[in-house]
Amino acid sequence: MSYDIKPDVTSLDEDLRLLREGKFDQNSINSIQGWIYTSVLKENIPNENLLDSLKSGVTLCKLANTLSQADIGSSIIKWKESKMPFVQMEQISQFLTFLRQYGVPEDELFQTVDLYEEKDPASVYQALKSLSRYANKRHPDLFPVLGPQIATKKPRPPVKQKPKHLKGESGWSTVEYGYMKGASQGSEGIVFGQRRNIL
Repeated sequence: MSYDIKPDVTSLDEDLRLLREGKFDQNSINSIQGWIYTSVLKENIPNENLLDSLKSGVTLCKLANTLSQADIGSSIIKWKESKMPFVQMEQISQFLTFLRQYGVPEDELFQTVDLYEEKDPASVYQALKSLSRYANKRHPDLFPVLGPQIATKKPRPPVKQKPKHLKGESGWSTVEYGYMKGASQGSEGIVFGQRRNIL
């Protein structure tokens, strides 16, 4: 008699994917969809779900062109409506290239198949949230941000000057760095390997 028991173990990739998916409930997905269509593109939100509306790459190309027009005043991606899979995937790929140039970090991007084949929807959502932060950083008056804003680097606080009694000719002080006034193992009677007299 043989028992086919499946081990209660999952792969690290699957665990990370489930962890990412847990971060995005329907409300956060709706806010991403609202940011794309209402806030940036000024269009009506389609009736289909977010991934289906982005799968052709047309909306993503429009999004990239709208953001680039705010920066340089012109569109940078040519797109077309097409049912051909390779055209749609090429348009998604052009959007990913735009994200890299726009400043979105590599670890917050997704692969084309993550959107087109819905392999990892959470990484698509994360990239769009990250894009909103970078768009808001460049044009806070035009584009709202989803989630926290990008932190600005604060200048380092000034280092206080050393007191005069610690400044030596060589630039460092023996008092400051633990000078022991000539004490050594020999002068203190430390002998290794023998019993020590503590009296």
